Amino acid sequence: SSSRGGDDRAGDLKKVEADVVACLRMVSTLGLFSDNESKDDITTSSMKYLLLPYYLGLCHMHADPGRGDRLERCEAAAGCFRDFVRECADKGVLEDAMKPFEERMLGDGGSGSGGGGGTPLRFSRDEKIALYRRQKELQQHMASLSRLEADEENARSLHLLRINTSAMLACQHYASLQQECELLAFQKEREKAMERSGGAQAFAAQEAARREERARQQRETFASLKSAAATLQADRERFAQGVFKPSHILPTMTVEEFGELELRRMQERERERQQQGPGQQGGRGDRCCSDDDHSEDEECVKKAREWDDFKDDNPFGSGNSKLRPCG
Repeated sequence: SSSRGGDDRAGDLKKVEADVVACLRMVSTLGLFSDNESKDDITTSSMKYLLLPYYLGLCHMHADPGRGDRLERCEAAAGCFRDFVRECADKGVLEDAMKPFEERMLGDGGSGSGGGGGTPLRFSRDEKIALYRRQKELQQHMASLSRLEADEENARSLHLLRINTSAMLACQHYASLQQECELLAFQKEREKAMERSGGAQAFAAQEAARREERARQQRETFASLKSAAATLQADRERFAQGVFKPSHILPTMTVEEFGELELRRMQERERERQQQGPGQQGGRGDRCCSDDDHSEDEECVKKAREWDDFKDDNPFGSGNSKLRPCG
């Protein structure tokens, strides 16, 4: 499983760290390097031991966070990287491109092993790009040398290239460790202040309340944004539907459908008229004023005369003549 793999990795790293420490102790006991010698005085077989402080710094940097204090690990790793660059600079092993970084790295923290003293080492964007490109060139050169015949000259060149590549990486690791040490030191001081004041629980409660308040505000903001987005989406769909909408009201049925509807209405009226019968279709006025009825009812005669007079005064179509200009 992943936990078992992590334990195996931590065990392997611990073993590597112990081996590197043992090698450093043996190098110091044998006096393999002296303070006044240069790279020309160092034998080819001994040049690889210059990398031991760099490897020990990597072990400290990648150590398991659960093993001891992380701040102490970061400070130890930064000290190893700085000691490695200082040793290489004293021996004249570093190339000219490393001079500016070497001076800034060795001049910021004195001779201590910590990583947080002095002016922090920072790289600009152009410097990071230049370091990356130079590392790629050195790696390509190392790959080409590894394919050549393994004589002393090629081996010495390969060791120098590996040392310069490691020195560039050490400077970058040192800069990142400085920032991590600053954060860890601030956190440690804060925890100590909380312990001294005895307000750890109250501070935790306040932090929890603040987080809950921020979460509530975020939920409310998200809900309002969601409602506004839904409204905008509805308006957008409505506007999109009305882009090609005609200015007049569209018909709800075709001419054929309207004709069938009128036909059904007429058939219904015809059926109702047939169901009423002949005695219910006409009223009293129809019986009085029909041509077949010869009654001398004065009221019927009066209505018929009034109707005739009205038709004489208002001929057919006279009511619409003023509404049509061309009539």
